[in-house]
Amino acid sequence: MRIQKYLSMQGILSRRKAEEYLKNGWISVNGKVVTELGYQFDPQKDVLELADEIKKIKEEYIYLAYYKPRGILTNCAQNGEKEIRDVLPAKYRQLHSIGRLDKESEGLILLTNDGIFAKAILNAERPHTRIYEVWINKELTEDMREILEQGVYILGIKTKKTKIEVLGKKHFHITLREGKNRQIRRMVRNVEGVVLQLKRVQFGNIKVEPLRIGDYRLLTKKEITYFLE
Repeated sequence: MRIQKYLSMQGILSRRKAEEYLKNGWISVNGKVVTELGYQFDPQKDVLELADEIKKIKEEYIYLAYYKPRGILTNCAQNGEKEIRDVLPAKYRQLHSIGRLDKESEGLILLTNDGIFAKAILNAERPHTRIYEVWINKELTEDMREILEQGVYILGIKTKKTKIEVLGKKHFHITLREGKNRQIRRMVRNVEGVVLQLKRVQFGNIKVEPLRIGDYRLLTKKEITYFLE
């Protein structure tokens, strides 16, 4: 297979970044520098090595899962408000959030200093699922559920189809494949309801559990690879 495909599958580099490093002459196979993007590599027989420049860059990348509490902004805090970087340890304050949750929402937020990884997650051409747990002020009827699943118009644009799993009369999971500003709150308002509590419980293959409110952890290699393949 191509070197960039192998590195992506192993969660080592994105394909685009691997191509960049190949051009830089930072990747070698069996002791020989390879710069050809179409070079065929056999992981079972060949020995692939990364230059020290790549190793140094990779060591600086951080991938974090954080359980954002209600009342904390994702970013751009004003007038005494707090945002995520204000409550994380100093060593993580240079990280950037991938997407956002509004102030009154809680749940999973991913943070990184790897721009390629962030771009891969938010790539509209390869949308990743987002699962939210929602509590509303009225009973979710079958008609309301059908409308929400088929999509509603927000600011003149129809949302993509969703999937709803009923957990209780006023309690459900909703799965989205997009992330418009305050989307779920606006969708529920479209069926004459109000969101009382909103929590993002999963993004792609990453779940907020077993984190508790305010907790964080580093992503696993498998979790990172999922978004780069």
